[in-house]
Amino acid sequence: MGEGTREKLLKVEEELSGLFFERKEEIRGLLVGLLSREHVLLLGPPGAAKSELAEELCSRIVWDGGEGSGYFRWLLSRTSTPEEFFGPVSLRALEEDSYRRKTKGKLPEARVAFLDEVFECNSAVLNGLLSVLNERLFFNDGEPTTIPLEMVVAASNEPPEEREELAALFDRFLLRYVVSYVRDDASFKAMLRRESEAPRERTSLSTQELLKAQEEARGVDTSGVLSAVAALRQELFEAGVAASDRRYAKSLKLLKANAYLEGRKEVVDEDLLLLANVLWVEPGQIRDVRKRVMVLASPELSEAQDLLEEAREVFKKATSAPLERAGEEGQEANAKLKEVTNRLLALRNDAERVSRGTGKIDEALAAVVEMNKEVIHKWLGITI
Repeated sequence: MGEGTREKLLKVEEELSGLFFERKEEIRGLLVGLLSREHVLLLGPPGAAKSELAEELCSRIVWDGGEGSGYFRWLLSRTSTPEEFFGPVSLRALEEDSYRRKTKGKLPEARVAFLDEVFECNSAVLNGLLSVLNERLFFNDGEPTTIPLEMVVAASNEPPEEREELAALFDRFLLRYVVSYVRDDASFKAMLRRESEAPRERTSLSTQELLKAQEEARGVDTSGVLSAVAALRQELFEAGVAASDRRYAKSLKLLKANAYLEGRKEVVDEDLLLLANVLWVEPGQIRDVRKRVMVLASPELSEAQDLLEEAREVFKKATSAPLERAGEEGQEANAKLKEVTNRLLALRNDAERVSRGTGKIDEALAAVVEMNKEVIHKWLGITI
């Protein structure tokens, strides 16, 4: 399965996870998008490292033209013009009664693009952008030209306004992630320390390595999960979440890419977790879709996530308690967090028994253990 290339991709994933805290899902989604040639949308407030994350990944690909070539980045506004994206009209072509654009360095020649504030897009740009995203076609003087675009990563502070043309643009992004500021205190401190650390190792991939990985990912077998995907579609439809048939069909490419990254030749139920970021139509559906996908793909992980949220509430209550209740709150929190830890360990054993991955349960376990250490140190004066 081309272990060398896959290992490089996993190394990139590891490096990015060391730079961007609490972004593991988004980082995996970007790699999956790159392997499946599907576009990724990052929704979240300013300053949540959306553009930095996208650019850091894109800079790891060394295209045939050399490092930095094939990458296009632009900030959209309501006054953006087609020239900014597709290039200026050639004056020489105009003399010959042709309305051709000079596309060098612009979106039609890009392999990867980052579009910031994508929903500020106006109608002058939108039509050309839709065909570029969906069909990989650019119409230059009416002549359709196939473009080499592998993936567009887009960012926005919020979902699109209720404009029909923006709904079409929103639908072009198969993977959609809602990002927020760093949540855990430990992650925040690690982020601050990162700013003063020496530059880290940077793994990169060549064009040929990426193309080879894409080909191998396409060869992964999805037959084992088709019934599960159909059952999920029916369940979500009954719950009022009606993703399009096109989204379900294209999502199989994402599942193949994720299985490839996990070193498998066939898609398994765990890979379905990726669909939590594919099948919601409105932000209000995200929690329900995630829960239903998780229960189908990994019941143990679904319960583990509930336990992690329970632990966070215990930790928050304990660390915000007044000093006069320190001992009492510390002891109570310690007991509850130990109970959550034991329940997570039992879930981990259940997952292992049915040959499901335990990586995300292990992450939940590690997080709860760290919470308990901090509670014990802060309120009980004991360092573990």
